[in-house]
Formats: sequence, C-alpha cells, structure tokens
Amino acid sequence: MKKIIFLLFAFTAFFGFSQNTIQFQDETIEIQENIQSFDWEQMPENSHLANGYVGWVQFYNTPTQNIQDDFKSRGLELISYIPHNTYLFYFPHNTSVAYLQSKGVRAIVPVEGRFKLSQDLKNGNIGEWAQIDDKILVTLQYLDYVDYNFVINDLAERQISLQQSYKGSNNIDLLIPDNCLEELSSLSYVKWVELIVAPDLKDDTRGRSLHRSSNLDTQGAGRNYTGVGIGVMVRDDGIVGPHIDFEGRIDNTGASGSGPSHGDGVGGIMAGAGNLNPDMRGMAAGSDVYVVDYVSNFLDSETVTLINSGDVQITNSSYSNGCNAGYTTITQTVDTQILTTPSLLHVFSAGNSNNNNCGYGAGSQWGNITGGHKQGKNVIATANVFFNGTLVGSSSRGPAHDGRIKPDIAANGQNQNSTNENNTYQVFGGTSGAAPGIAGISAQLYEAYGDLNAGALPESALIKATLLNTANDYGNVGPDFKFGWGIVNALRAGILIEEGRYLSDDIIQGDTNTHTINVPSGTTQVRFMLYWSDVPATPGASPALVNDLDLVVTDPSNNAELPWVLDHTPDPTLLDLPATKGPDHLNNMEQVLINNPAAGDYDLDVTGFNVPVGPQSYYIVYEIIQENLTITYPNDGESFVPGQTETIHWDAINTTDPFTLEYSTDNGGTWNAITTVSNTTTNHSWPVPSTLTGEAKIRITSGAFSDESDGTFSIAAQVTGLTITQVCPTQAIFNWNATAGAENYDVYILGQKYMEIAGNSTTNTITVPISNATDPIWYSIVAKNDTDGWKTKRLIALNHPGGLLNCSLTNDMELTSINNAPGEFSGACGGGADTIVSVDLTNTGINPQSNFTVSYQLSGGPIVDETYTGTLNSGEQVTYEFATPVSVTSNGTYTLTSYVTLTGDQNSANDEKALEFYAQTDATSVPFEETFESIGVPPLGWFVNNPDNDITWEARENIAGIDGTLTTVAFVDNYSYDAAGEEDQLVTEYFDLTSNTNPVLEFALAKAQYSATLFDTLRVEISTDCGISFSTIYEKTDLELSTIPDYSTDNDWAPATPNDWRVESIDLSAYAGEIVFFRFINITGYGNSTHIDNINVTGVLSSPSFIASQISMYPNPSSETVSISFRNIVSNNAQVIVSNSLGQIVSEINEDLNSNATVNINVSNYARGIYFVTIKTDAGTITKKLLKK
Repeated sequence: MKKIIFLLFAFTAFFGFSQNTIQFQDETIEIQENIQSFDWEQMPENSHLANGYVGWVQFYNTPTQNIQDDFKSRGLELISYIPHNTYLFYFPHNTSVAYLQSKGVRAIVPVEGRFKLSQDLKNGNIGEWAQIDDKILVTLQYLDYVDYNFVINDLAERQISLQQSYKGSNNIDLLIPDNCLEELSSLSYVKWVELIVAPDLKDDTRGRSLHRSSNLDTQGAGRNYTGVGIGVMVRDDGIVGPHIDFEGRIDNTGASGSGPSHGDGVGGIMAGAGNLNPDMRGMAAGSDVYVVDYVSNFLDSETVTLINSGDVQITNSSYSNGCNAGYTTITQTVDTQILTTPSLLHVFSAGNSNNNNCGYGAGSQWGNITGGHKQGKNVIATANVFFNGTLVGSSSRGPAHDGRIKPDIAANGQNQNSTNENNTYQVFGGTSGAAPGIAGISAQLYEAYGDLNAGALPESALIKATLLNTANDYGNVGPDFKFGWGIVNALRAGILIEEGRYLSDDIIQGDTNTHTINVPSGTTQVRFMLYWSDVPATPGASPALVNDLDLVVTDPSNNAELPWVLDHTPDPTLLDLPATKGPDHLNNMEQVLINNPAAGDYDLDVTGFNVPVGPQSYYIVYEIIQENLTITYPNDGESFVPGQTETIHWDAINTTDPFTLEYSTDNGGTWNAITTVSNTTTNHSWPVPSTLTGEAKIRITSGAFSDESDGTFSIAAQVTGLTITQVCPTQAIFNWNATAGAENYDVYILGQKYMEIAGNSTTNTITVPISNATDPIWYSIVAKNDTDGWKTKRLIALNHPGGLLNCSLTNDMELTSINNAPGEFSGACGGGADTIVSVDLTNTGINPQSNFTVSYQLSGGPIVDETYTGTLNSGEQVTYEFATPVSVTSNGTYTLTSYVTLTGDQNSANDEKALEFYAQTDATSVPFEETFESIGVPPLGWFVNNPDNDITWEARENIAGIDGTLTTVAFVDNYSYDAAGEEDQLVTEYFDLTSNTNPVLEFALAKAQYSATLFDTLRVEISTDCGISFSTIYEKTDLELSTIPDYSTDNDWAPATPNDWRVESIDLSAYAGEIVFFRFINITGYGNSTHIDNINVTGVLSSPSFIASQISMYPNPSSETVSISFRNIVSNNAQVIVSNSLGQIVSEINEDLNSNATVNINVSNYARGIYFVTIKTDAGTITKKLLKK
C-alpha cells in the first residue's frame, strides 16, 4: 500500500499531512485542510471545464441529506463518491467558497492526472491484448459537461485514434501512443482511463433437484412456476438451437453465427422445456428467451435495447474478461443499469480461474474472480458445484478486489446435461453452467412475485436478497469466499416470496429506522438480511461501497445481534476462517442468523452509517425455518425408472446425528432401508428398485427429527416400441408395445411451445388428428394405471420429419408449382400484356387420373377453369400451360393463384400454389418526381427489401424539408440499427429513358453520422436488364455523405433547417435510351438518421427542381421572422412578394442577391393564416406557402 503525502508536484500547497485521508486503488492519500484560505483562482487550468471547475471536494463529515439536496438545487454536482467523505465534483465558476465552508467542506483540490488512471496503467502493467506496436488500447470515460464531438476532435488533434464509441455512454475506446498517458489524464474533461477489457473467455469446464427448482416447477400438483412472462437473455456465442426445447419461446435476431454450442448449453440450463427429453428440463421452461452476442462492455445495442424496452428482465453472461479486475468502467455500467432499471438482474459466472494468482496477495487459491463485471455490487456472481454440492476445484474464489464477498451464491454447473444444436444434447460444465441455473430460478421467482402482485415485476434487489438469505449454508458457517452465501434453495426462496416475508424502506445519512418482526415459537433458525442496490462507485475506488447501512437485531431479551463479517486480509489462512459477528462496512448485504431463537418480537435497526448519495432504499428479507429436517426430492408426483440412479435431497438445520434413509412402496405402510450417511451430507445417490408402484415415498431420520415425502411418486418402466406407422392428410397413427399393468396411455405431440396430450388410448394403438401432414411431428408417450396411481416417465420424443407416411391415397392430385417468373407479367420489363400461365401437376395417388379441372385466378378476378384431358398415371408429373392467357392491363401488386380440382381428392393440402408479383405494364415516362407525400414509403410500384426483417426504409412525417416546409421523407433509423454492414434497399419502379439524351437523377439528402467509428453508407444502383445485374452510380460514406459539418450524437437526428439538406445529382447520360430502375441502398454502420426526399428523374437538369433546391424558407410556420436562404443563386433586383389568401400583397422586397444571401421578413404583425411567398430571380420563379401562427 502506497501512502501519498502530496498529490501534485505543481500544487503542493493543497496537500500535506492531515487527519483526513482517502483510499483510492492501492494508495492512501492525505489531503490538507484548506477551505479557510481557498480561492478558485488557485485551481490550475486543467481543472477548468464548461464555465466551472472539476476536482475533489472533501467534507469534515458525510454531508447530510439536506446538504446533498441543497447542492443539487444550486447546480453543485457531487459526481461520484470516493471513500471517505470525498467526491469528484463539478461546481459553477461563481460558487461561493463561504457557502461551501458553511456546509462542512474541509478541502478543495485538483485531481492529479495519475489518479484518473487505472492501477495497471499507472504501474505500467499492460496486457498483450492491449498492445499494438508502440500503442495502447484504452477505455476513456469523459465527463458529462462536454460535447462528444469536442472530445473526439480534441483527441484527434493529439493524434489519438478513436476505436469505438457507444451510444448512451460516455465511454470511448482509444488507441493511444504509449507516451501520452500523462497528457491524456491531465485533460479537464477526462474522468477515467483504463486498459481496454481483456479478451472474452467462455467459463466452460442438471441440478434442478439440487437447486430445489423442481419444487417450484412440479409439472403437476403443487407449485408450477416456469418463468412464464419473464424475458431472459443469453449473452453468448451466437444463435441458440434449433431445438424443440425452446419451441415458440426463442428470439435469435440479436445473435449471429451458428456452430459454437456454449450458448446452447447456457440456454438449456436456464430455460429448456425438456420437450425432447423430460430429464433435460431447465429452470424456467416458460420464460421468453432472447439471444444476443456477448459484448464485454454491456453497451451493445441489442442488450441495451432489450433492457430498455422491458422485453428482458434477467441476463446471463458466462464469460470472463481478465482476473480480479477491480471496480472498472464495466462494473460501473452493470451496476448503473440495475440502478436505472430496478427490475433488471444481471447474473454472471464467477469464473474457472482458481489456482491462478490474480494479484489479490494471498496466492493462487484466493481473489481470482474473473472480469470487472462480476465485481459489481448489484449483480450476482455464481460459484460452481457438483450435483452433490461439492465445490469444483476450478471454481473461482473471492474476495472481490476490495475484499467484498464474492462469489455471491453457488449452483450446480459441473457435468450438466443441456441442449445443443439440431435437437441434440451435450455435457456442459464450469461456472458457465452454474450461472444460468441462478438466472432461471430468478425467472421462476419473478413469476411467483408477479402472480401475487397483479403482474408487477419485482425489483432485482428483492430477488437477489431472497436468494442469498435462503441459500443452503455450505462450506464454513455463514458466508465464505468459496460458496458465497451458500447453494441456492429455490423452494425456500419461493416460499419467502409467497408468504411476503420482506419489507422495504429508505434511509438518509445518520438516521435509524426500526422494524419489528415477530418470530413464532418452534422456530429452529431465523435469518434476517438487509440488502440494498448500491450507487455505482468511481472506477478504481476501493472499497467500492458508496452507501453504507448497518443492521443490528435486538431479541426479546434485549440482546443485540450483529451480522456476519469475514476477514478479507490477503492471507490464505485468514481468508479461510469462518465468519464472525460484527459491523460490516464493506458489503451491500448484511445477515443476522440466530439458531433456536426465542419466540417474540425482534427489533431490526437499520442505520444510515454513511450515506453520501442518499436517500438509499433497501429491503429486509427474513427466513423463519421451523423444520429441522425436510425431504425436498423426491417429494410428490415424480416418475422414476427402475434401475436408474436418482439423487435424494434434503435440507437439514441444527441436526447433529447421522441421517438414515428409507423408502416405502405402499404409501408409508412399510419402510425399507436405503443407507445411513454422515450428519454433514444432504444428498444421496439411490439406485431405484424394480417394484412397480404409484405409492413410493422417501423418509429421512436424524435423531429425534424425521421427515418424509409430502406425497407419493411412481416407480415404473417406460413404454417401449413407440412408432408412428401412418401419416395421412388429416391423421396420424401410433403404435407401441403394451406395458405391464398399464390401464391407459397418453400420447403427446409437440404443440406451439410444449409437448401436449394429443389423445388417450386403452390399447397399444391410437389415431390422432393432425392439421398439416407436411409439418414435422414430435411425439412421445406415458403409460398410466389410475387405479394404482402410477404413471411412467415420458419417453424421449421421437420425430417424423413431415410428409405422408404409409398413406396410400386412391385419389390425390398435386399442383406442384407455378412456373412463371414475376417479370413475365410486366410489359415494362419485356413481359407481355397477355401471359401464358404454366404449372406442374403430379399424380400422388394410386389411380390414374384424367379429365380433372385446372384453374387460375388473378387477384380476385374471374376464375379460369380448364380441363386436363390427358391421363396421368401414379407418380407421373406434367407441365400444363393454360390456353387462356392472363391479362395484366395496369400497374399494381397482384396474386396469381392456381389450383387443381379432382373429384374424390383425399388430400386437399397440396392442391394450390400462389405467386405474388408487382406488374408494371409500361415504364414511367420522365420527367418524374416522388415526394412520398401521397402514400408514404414505399410508394405504389416501389418496394423495400429488408433481408434481416429489422430496421429499414420507412416514412417519417413532419420533417423540416429542403424548402423549409414540413414534409414526409424516406428514412432509415441507423441510430438504433446495430447491424454493421446490413443493407436495406428502397427499389423504384421502371423508368423510360428511351427519348432522353441527357437524363439526370436527383434527390434531396439530409444525413448525420454518429462518430468516426459509427457511420453509414448510401449507395445508388441502376439496372437496365430488369434486375439481372446492377451498376453503382453513387456511393458516399462517413462525413462525405453527411450534410452537416460534423458528427451528431443526437438520438435519431432530424433536419431542422433547409441548411441540413443537400441536393445530390447523378448524370445518367450513359443510360439514355434504356428502360431502367434504381435501388437506394442504406448500409448501416450504427451511425445516425438517413433521410431522402424529392427523387427526380429528368431528361435534363430541370430549372424548377434546381430553383427549389437552392431556395429555402424557414422557420415555417413562424410567428416572428422568416428567413429566405439563397444558395448558389446570384440575381440582380430579385423580388420577394408576400400575398394573403385573397391575393392581396402585404409585403414586397426588392434586393440584389449574391451567392448564399439571406432575406429576412418580419411577420410578427401579420394576422394568423396562410400566405403565399413568390420569389422571382434571374434563375426563375417559385412560390412557397407560409403559415403565420
């Protein structure tokens, strides 16, 4: 630990020995008291920013809430807190020093550049991933008080290269020379600089019963929380699936690429439905699954958009970036996202880096949590255990960088079976598998809360507190740095939510709130937990805790109970000690646990020990355990298979004797011994006996304590020999081997989301109705004996790929295809007004067929019926051309439907085909103009090609046009379109240039780009061969395309004045004499808005269009002054005449014009209404409409 006596060699007057210090990264900094003599002129130049000052302000004591509120009201911003009593501030230049002194300010000092650098940068520890030759990749965070463009331009002047910027964030990635850190960090607008995040690493190497998740999702009697209505996000390595375990519940549009299967494994554990194999059911089988690519800074558009839209409440990221990274900008981001969206929960793997020395100071077995995001205070980092609860040796261990408790909780991740691509499964492991278990259970709890609260979403603070407080204690007593607060117990968590054993409140600096909770008699253990989502810390802060609350519990005998605390000293022996009791000033959760508590009222005192950013809201959750021993699996309704091994689970509190396990097959009438295990064991692998029964139970005994399954479960062999023997157009037939003792069978078929009962049979065959024989059929079966109360486990689903099977239809004709191409119906593209319709016909029945009807219909018009007089034998195909041609006489969108009609046809599903097309009978003559005012985008005869079904060309109304009036334009929202390189086409109708010698294409463009790394491209292409090939006639990108002088970070930028527009003119003389059409192609780079308007195709450069493009009038409507701007027009004695709606002249201006001249008209005295402004110049005359408001 370094101790800094003075901070800035040039400003030593500010620093010296004193009684007040702050802790920052690895340094203790002493700040000299100076408020009595302080003057703003003492602040150096690099502390001046935006007509104010930036620096550190230290108080004698944490300011009260009244002082914090008063600062806000005066515009005095305490930006972020630094332990202790110190803030990074921004104060206006006229801030009174006397006022600050009266509010308890002790010192004001500038921030030396080195304290804006991360520890690794400051100490020269540069990872290889962040080095490119003699340059370094860093992430810079700038202050809110400067414009993005100013920052980028200033950095560019210093030869610092922008690598990436992020919308909605002040974080930017830079490539900097390795000798400019001092200069960079001393800039006034720089808040923080750190190495770019380390490369992504997957945390690789079921647990429903270990997690007690199965008790929340019994799929029968009891609780059935599946996470329905809750959005969960898989942030991983690409597209998940295809797999029927996600049928009807998955959205892969935010992900790219298939092949890697890490995300598949994560998704299956979190939310697989077990449709294919019921043993593979995940935690939240009813949740909506959104898949996006993992991006380490959590600022990617897909993640941010789904969070902000409310589609996603829970995210899972099972990736590592570095090791023991401390509190970074990414940590700050994830904590901020949760604070901003209280219902959001981020769940992370803790990492598989145990045995790595990550610099905590205690060797390779401690302090190796991977990635800055996992160091968050408001997130969950998950340790990895085997199915029996044993900690996996590679599971990363805490503490966090500043000594806080990490991991937060443990779950089974090792050797899990989960989904893989293409309806297969894989063995999956590591903390990558543990984290989605927690995420899925959280979705179940969200649903449980919503069911009790009219569908409202819980705050993630409540869910996290509930999970931690109800976890089964593993490892050392109390929390530890291996298991966190223990192994998740979903059942207890669910019961806590159901019984409403929680409360919430808020607190300010120095106050104490008292809450009284009654503990009933017969309680074996009570747990009280105080939890709060803390304010994000300053990057590099240590400790990271900002608001520090304290919990003290007073029992009925007036004894004070303090929370658990751990010794986080970097010593391997001390880190492995059990928790003790005492005040906790490091973590944002505190738990008081009391064994065998006395009955009565318990007072919980919550104190705002240090609340520098208040008020602070918090939750108290309490767990009242009255059972010493509880069987959790099997418990009621399960189906076991003889000979397979199942794991029996139980919860034990305050038991000391060994556990004796027994089973019954007659509902507890008699009991059979299984085994006796030690008093530290809470699960046992049990080979299932072969007795057929529906009355099985498990009993466990420890001394005087005993418990047995709440209900009965089944032991029965699964059905064998299931097969689909026939598929016909409306039905399918299934057969199977009879199961001994079975009374009936449920046959399952995959529905919209789940395997559903399609029918019940008392024999070994069944015929079930189907809606479409061409669809795949997934099917399974369960045998039951209702008299004896047993049922078998559902069989692993089987698949029929679709199509008829063993279905000998006597009479079936198929119309196989329509052979016409869409262009055949367009006279403008070489087609004719009368076109022969051609179709293929196939006899798919047994009998030969002849003299049947073949028909077509064009868009609801007359039906053309013709008779095929030849003979088609079984399996033969023929091409049939109608004698009656189809006639298309006008431009428009059409649907051609053709079908075959056979008397006695037994399969109508294959009788019909349809072809949709746009026909343009004649090419449009020029001149032509499209203003998008009539029907928007696309206009009639045009179309939009949107390959990814995402953001694309659309109409945008009430936009300030090139002439200053409000207009409708064609628009692409590139600001929200994070799909770099994706192309969207606006395709025009056909144009006839055969009579033109010098054709020209013009369009008005208004365009902004976001940044030097986030910019879009516009390309225009022409085709002369009806779309077979295209030539590029225009392409611009970055600032060349932009119509404003610099980048704009405005959300969905829109033109505000005519000066934001530009007319683009393209010479088409090379295409004179041709029939052509165009496509305007937006190539997104996640930049900003693109607008086009007034698309003109002319024989020559038209004067009216030229005049309109050069003269603009704004604002319009107006109440004061209207400006008329002339771009490239020079004119002697130009006239501007304003007339009212009656034709009366109300104003006339005569003026000589130079290029870029502006004429102003004062309309403040005009009556409200419509006026006409006629502008006469040497280049021509134009009249514009003006609205006086």
